[in-house]
Amino acid sequence: MELRPLDSKGKAIEVLPRSEEDLWALALTLRRGDLVRTVVTRDVSGRDAKSKERKPIEVLLRVESVEFQPFTGSLRVFGLIEEGPDRFGVKGKHQSAYIGLNQRLTIIREEGWGQRPLERLRSSGPKGKALIVAIDYDSYALAILTPIGLRLLYENAVSLGSKDDPRRQANVEELINRVANEVISESSREGASVIVVAGPTTLKDEVSSKVRSLAPGLRIIEDTVSSGGAEGVYEVIRRQSVVEALGELSSVRAQGLLEEFMRLLSTDSETVAYTLDDVKRAADLGAVKSLVILDSLLYSIDDRERELSQEIVEEVEAKRGEVVVIGSESPASQTVASMGGAIAILRYRLPREVKEGQTEPSGGQQLPPS
Repeated sequence: MELRPLDSKGKAIEVLPRSEEDLWALALTLRRGDLVRTVVTRDVSGRDAKSKERKPIEVLLRVESVEFQPFTGSLRVFGLIEEGPDRFGVKGKHQSAYIGLNQRLTIIREEGWGQRPLERLRSSGPKGKALIVAIDYDSYALAILTPIGLRLLYENAVSLGSKDDPRRQANVEELINRVANEVISESSREGASVIVVAGPTTLKDEVSSKVRSLAPGLRIIEDTVSSGGAEGVYEVIRRQSVVEALGELSSVRAQGLLEEFMRLLSTDSETVAYTLDDVKRAADLGAVKSLVILDSLLYSIDDRERELSQEIVEEVEAKRGEVVVIGSESPASQTVASMGGAIAILRYRLPREVKEGQTEPSGGQQLPPS
């Protein structure tokens, strides 16, 4: 994300999103009440009073809500027009602005920008993509894993013939060649820096070998899963070797934290918190070591939900906790949503009555030094 301040009071900044991760960072940073100056397309009065023309006009929009859809290259900002060309009479009208890649815009936060939201914007950008292929003798699937989530590209059935079919070996070799070329083509088109080839049989090894011979520069990880196809893809992202290799991707990091959370929930429930209210209480006490939260909460149309979520993130960051924000495409999102949209792993035990605000922590419970 390109960012530069526009005034000495620290209220106005200009940003230029270069990637989907930048748009996502904007969605997480924009708040209700922020002002966004950008160009929108709107139906305005034409040459006569009865006609309408669709024109691009520059407006200053007071933000009411933000919506980000992964893998679309666009961010929707909805709000009320504070300033616009007088001749079009648009002031006071509601408007959606669609922010795309390489589109400059000015954002004004009237109370001034804190350091952390600016750091979030400056540090955003592509964190890497992985192409995942899961293959067996019945099916194979290709998917793209990004910090935003997992996107299944496609799944194809495999028909190789019976084991005594004289054409079977030729069919296997044709399959290996086809999948290897698809992997190379899709990784180039998607900009994937890592290839993960997984499956239950030696077929995965032969595909990996073929990819290496055709594209020696690609980084390839092999792993064993119980099946090919889409089911194998979803199993891959839970494998420890892949988590270690792709740990910088928030969607993978979230999956690892979710698994740790679920383990602690069943074995030591006082070391975890979930639901916004409980996590907020833990955050206020400085107890949150790691937080996973749905991005939809951070730009929710519900004022309390949005403000509470933003306060939690800021509080955890301020006390040097880990914050992982995930979108709806993240494999962990459904489970996190079922836990109230936010889960936390704690630095120390908090009894249920403390997390619910019924009592204060005992004198012996103190935040470890940062």
